[in-house]
Formats: sequence, C-alpha cells, structure tokens
Amino acid sequence: MKNAHLKTAFRPAVAAAVVLLSSFHTGACGLLPATQTVEDKVVEVFSEPPAYRPLANGPTTTHRRTMQIGGHEREYLVSTPTDVYALEGLPLILVFHGYRMTMDQMRATTDFDSAHAVVVYMQGVDTAWAPAPYATTTGEDDLAFFDAVREQMLRDFPVNPSRVFAAGHSNGGGFVAYAACHRPHHLTGIASVSAAYYETVFEGCAPIPMKQIDFHGTDDPVIDYEGGWRYHTRYEPIPRVLAEAEKRNHCDAQPISAPFERPGQKLTWQHCDAPLEHYRLEGSRHVWPGGLIDIGPGALTSKNFATKTILDFFRIPRRN
Repeated sequence: MKNAHLKTAFRPAVAAAVVLLSSFHTGACGLLPATQTVEDKVVEVFSEPPAYRPLANGPTTTHRRTMQIGGHEREYLVSTPTDVYALEGLPLILVFHGYRMTMDQMRATTDFDSAHAVVVYMQGVDTAWAPAPYATTTGEDDLAFFDAVREQMLRDFPVNPSRVFAAGHSNGGGFVAYAACHRPHHLTGIASVSAAYYETVFEGCAPIPMKQIDFHGTDDPVIDYEGGWRYHTRYEPIPRVLAEAEKRNHCDAQPISAPFERPGQKLTWQHCDAPLEHYRLEGSRHVWPGGLIDIGPGALTSKNFATKTILDFFRIPRRN
C-alpha cells in the first residue's frame, strides 16, 4: 500500500455470526443478514498496519470496536471491502441510528455495506444522540465521538479525508445535521431520513455550505412533515429546514420538482454552492425508504431505494 498511515493494532477475539431479532418503536426490525464479525478493541498505535485476514467470504469484513470518550465506553461497527488495504482514496460514511435503535439494526435496515467505502455504524449512549431532549449525552460528547472515530478511520484505512459523509435516520438524521453545523470542515455531505430536527439542532450553526440530501414522508406519525412537539421540545417543519439549507448553500429560491419511482416529489435546488436535494414521500411513514421494514408486497419504494439514492448523490459506487 502506498499510504503511510498509522495503523491500529487489535486484540483478536472470537468471530461470531451476528443474528439480530428485535423491534423498535416504529415496527419490527427483522433479522440481520448472516455476516461474520470480529470483536475488536483499540489497544495501541503502531507505525505498520496490522495483518489483515478477512474472516468472511464475499466483499465485506466487519469489526466491532470500542473507545473511551468523556467517561463513556463508545461502540461502533466498521465495515470495509475485504481488499481495503489494496485500495486508495476510499470514501468514509458514518451512519447514525434513530432513537431506541442500535447500530446493528441500522446496518440491517440500510445496507450501507453495499457501498465501495469504509462504513462505520455508530452507537449512541442509551440508544440516543444529542441534542435531542431525551439524549443522556451532550452535543459536545457526541461530537467528540464523531471526531475520534473519524480520525481513527483516517489513520487505520486508506480513506480520502475530503470524502467523509454522514447519514442518519430520525434522531440520527437530526444528529448528522447538528454535526454538519458544528463540523462543516470535517464533512463532505450529509443524508437525513425522517429526521428529527429539534430546534437545538441548528443553534450556533456555521453558515458554511454543505452537500445535503433529505427524505421525509408526509404521513410520518413520529416526526410530522409540518413540524410539531415531542418531549416538550419543538422540532422544525421540513419546509423551514429546507429553506434554511437553501440559504446556507446559496441556491436559487425555487427548486425544480420532478417525479420519481413512487408518489411524491424530488426537489432539486439550482446554482448552489453545495448540492441540495429533497424527496417528499407522499403517504410514507417513519421508515427508511426501501429499507428492511419498507419492502415486500404493497411497498411503494424499491429495495434499498434511499441507500442507493444517497450513494448516487454522494457519488459513491457500490461494491461488486
């Protein structure tokens, strides 16, 4: 490998097939596809990369890791192409689950493992992310976790630091918007799905353009498209969030509306300093469009619709 990155050595543990069967507040999450993982802990930094021995056939190898941040042991799950150390300039995608979800559920729901990228599924303390009103961490706590994992991935893998993206669902969608406000120079773009944009998300937001794609259902019973209140805290209407993003990205005021594969509108803003798109999903609820609980008979979107659309927007190819 040409890159002279610092690498992290790991304490090996037993490889085990992950089987996930759980439910969360919007419905059953279902089974995590059978994929082997390696339980890892970061223990020391060396100048040479560790021996890389994939423990699973196919294009993906995953590692569980932990780190101490602000008195909390933070967990995250890293997914890479099996030949990651033979590659260069890979994108990095940090993925954030919704409230009362886990990183494993988010992985099963979104299938970002299909991306030709280093993908990290992040775990929130008490299954939540700041600055939501139910979070037990502060914004500074979760931003410190974001910073530490980003820097660790830049050291461990051949990642291009100018191609770092974040994607989130619900509470996690709100957090990626918060990270874009407070870490705009550390992110290339964000994707939010059914995002909970609590009013605190945009406090102190840096007026720096950010590549952004957003999806939201008009029949979302958890986070209403037109805004509302949860946990005694106001969350913003989607049109207001988009209007602020339009100003931040210096776009023309009127987006172009176009149909797509299901009822709804694809809105694309023009002449922006950073691209901005929104998918208004008519009749859709609090789901990841085309995800694990939004497929099957009667589904309005094709399998992995949101994930594929996000990867195309980020210009990230899919793994073979």
